[in-house]
Amino acid sequence: MKVSRDEMQRLTELLRQAYWGKERCEVGTQWQSSVMAVIRQMGPVRSTPPFLSTFEHLVWRLAPATSLLTLGLAALLASMDVVFEYDLFQLFLNAIEESTLAHIFGV
Repeated sequence: MKVSRDEMQRLTELLRQAYWGKERCEVGTQWQSSVMAVIRQMGPVRSTPPFLSTFEHLVWRLAPATSLLTLGLAALLASMDVVFEYDLFQLFLNAIEESTLAHIFGV
């Protein structure tokens, strides 16, 4: 935004007049109480809650459902006789070794 020299001089003169005229201005005796009344009408400033406390009610609502789901899956796995043994883990590691060797030798 460009301001011409004439506009700048007029603005400077207006600000100068306002500055020198402040001593002649009458404020009154009630300005402090009227300002405090406006501040009281505004009320307290609301603070923002911490990040984790905004999700606290959600966590406590989901905790029982999560617990029941975990217990249900554990019971399902126990009824299906799924047992994690060393053989399953070894089978998984062998599959990783084979794929790694295939990449190394280009097979």
